[in-house]
Amino acid sequence: MVSVGESASLPQKFETRFLNKAVEEDKRQAVGGRRLQGSTVGDSCRGQDVPSTLFLIFWHGSMPKSLIGLGANLQHPEKTIIDAVQRLGSLPDVKVFGLSRVYETTPVGGPPGQNIFLNAAILIESAYEASELLAVLQQLETALGRTRDIRWGPRVIDLDLLLYDNLVNNSAKLILPHPRMTFRRFVLHPSCDIAPDMVHPTTGLALEKLLNHLNETPNYIVFRGGTEKERTTIMKATRRELLPHDIELKGISESNIQPALDSKTWLMDDCSEDCDTFGPKGEAKIQAPKLLVSLDPLTLEPPVRKIENEHQVKFSGPHLQIGYPEFTQTAAVDEVVAAILAMSLIPVPVSNFPLQGLVS
Repeated sequence: MVSVGESASLPQKFETRFLNKAVEEDKRQAVGGRRLQGSTVGDSCRGQDVPSTLFLIFWHGSMPKSLIGLGANLQHPEKTIIDAVQRLGSLPDVKVFGLSRVYETTPVGGPPGQNIFLNAAILIESAYEASELLAVLQQLETALGRTRDIRWGPRVIDLDLLLYDNLVNNSAKLILPHPRMTFRRFVLHPSCDIAPDMVHPTTGLALEKLLNHLNETPNYIVFRGGTEKERTTIMKATRRELLPHDIELKGISESNIQPALDSKTWLMDDCSEDCDTFGPKGEAKIQAPKLLVSLDPLTLEPPVRKIENEHQVKFSGPHLQIGYPEFTQTAAVDEVVAAILAMSLIPVPVSNFPLQGLVS
């Protein structure tokens, strides 16, 4: 028999948080669970029955799992990534559950001429709340020499909080899940090394399924929302900006070629605000895309699609939301170009650079 007293390995603030919540619930609803024989929960509650949910938390000792992405391309990125992993793993309220392989990835977005990035992912359990963990990651970035000068620019280290269990959050300081992780290969490849079954809470898809979507879906992108003029302007500018990357973006029509898996050719289409359904060609208004670009303000819910028959489905794949016209046209085009490049460029695992064994 396990007693509550054996839960000492839990961080104190986490233990207290759930204890207080359980006691308050018990007082409010007078719903008592079975108290384990010989167990105590502190002087203020000694001898009381407490809800069984409290015992579940102590019994399993579970804390929120967080997925963190790492990236570096300045100074000595190999050493910096190792240092970041070791420092994160040494925090008293953190337990490391998985370390991915390290990948070389071509920079997407930002100024030209950047060095190749090294990317990885780490899966942890911690007693930190999401906002607290974000602050810890930012403090660690600063300690390792990170500065924030240019968006998508070169950096000593980048520590992105990608997922925090199934938490969905939208605030000025923290958006969860990470708003661009669903279409970034340099995030999904290392993440799937260690957490392929972890579910992205707004799409409802496991990370492995999101990566499979990028691998198996034809290169086809749909623009929706905004006005027809706004969509057309952004589509034309995106086509122009992709040419230096040797990627051709073509418009699709009923008589045009079908979307292909060739990474050098992408097809695009646009639909108005009332474009509600996706499905196989001929069975829905528009074919399901690899990426849906919405010229709408950010929301936390996936796009709602009215289902009219069994062939039409709610789109739950990668979705880029752009608060256009709050974004400038240039910023909106930069977002779309970076997204297409992030889906097109395949990360390459680095040999002889294992992270496993760096932390116990």
